[in-house]
Amino acid sequence: MRADRERRGIGWALGLGMALACAPDDEPADSDPGEPVEPPWPLPRTCVAPAGLGAPETVEELVALVNALQKPTSLPCLLESLDRPLSMYATTSVAGAQPASGPDNPRIFVIRGGLTMSVILEGEASATLELSSAIGDHRSIKAELSFPVDQALAQSAPYDQVEFGAGTGCGLCHGEEARVESIDFATAWSSQAFQDDPDQGLSLAYVRQSAIDCDHDTEPGRCAMLDALFGHGEVVRGDLDRGSYVCHPL
Repeated sequence: MRADRERRGIGWALGLGMALACAPDDEPADSDPGEPVEPPWPLPRTCVAPAGLGAPETVEELVALVNALQKPTSLPCLLESLDRPLSMYATTSVAGAQPASGPDNPRIFVIRGGLTMSVILEGEASATLELSSAIGDHRSIKAELSFPVDQALAQSAPYDQVEFGAGTGCGLCHGEEARVESIDFATAWSSQAFQDDPDQGLSLAYVRQSAIDCDHDTEPGRCAMLDALFGHGEVVRGDLDRGSYVCHPL
């Protein structure tokens, strides 16, 4: 699994030939335009978090939730199990290991306290949950999990998966990696936190409408992700750290 992560990190950094140009930006994304759309939900829940586990705010709490869910655990199952309201931000940014491929396949961030989880709806990286845990000064601890999860995870699993050389694969893009000494059960690293260009953000109404219009016969995987996000309770607009750096692929 670690070898897959290394190949994916190298492939993104070298195969796509992208350099990142970063600059501070404090401007927030525009608010959602238009009238709210009435969705064809709620859907019955098949993945239910045990009491007290559905609102993870740390990587360790997220591991505890995954371990408590039915096995094998799919990524849609995990997303479905999260407590509502769900704070969400979607972007068309192509920077990073989870590049969007357009407005219909955005990168979606689910934000819970200091924990940010990100997914894309289709493509190779759609089986991966990217994780970052804010530690202040526009920095975050990086981790990830691949799905489906077939058995209980070690507490160190999300940190082990991003290991790459003397750091993490995330360090190919995020600068100033440093060991997190307070995590003594794994080798964990923090680095700079990034944001997208504010004008790359999508309105929540647009993404919700994409979920409503999704064709379950032709796009079952994509629709399962959208149903997991929108079909089980209130979703509200979240945002990224707007004091962090903006990175542009050149």
